[in-house]
Amino acid sequence: MSVAPTAVSPREVDARTWGAILLRAGVVREEDTTLAGPIRVLVFDGEHWVQEQAPDGRLLLRRFDDRAAADAFVDRRLETYDRMWDGCGCKIDYDEP
Repeated sequence: MSVAPTAVSPREVDARTWGAILLRAGVVREEDTTLAGPIRVLVFDGEHWVQEQAPDGRLLLRRFDDRAAADAFVDRRLETYDRMWDGCGCKIDYDEP
């Protein structure tokens, strides 16, 4: 099974594919968003990916060039979730590239 990078990001995966990825991937960071399930940084076949779940239940993967870029993405997401708790009215675009 291959989860090669695509021109379209994020890549949606079904539960079966996600289970297979988890068997092979190393989870190097996992944070609880408290609003949308965990967000994870994975190393899979030598590549860095971020997995998150949209409120509609879609499992999404995004490929990053390195761990620092993946961590920066997660940090931005967590900052937005924190602001959402404060009632900022902001929303996350889960389909953003």
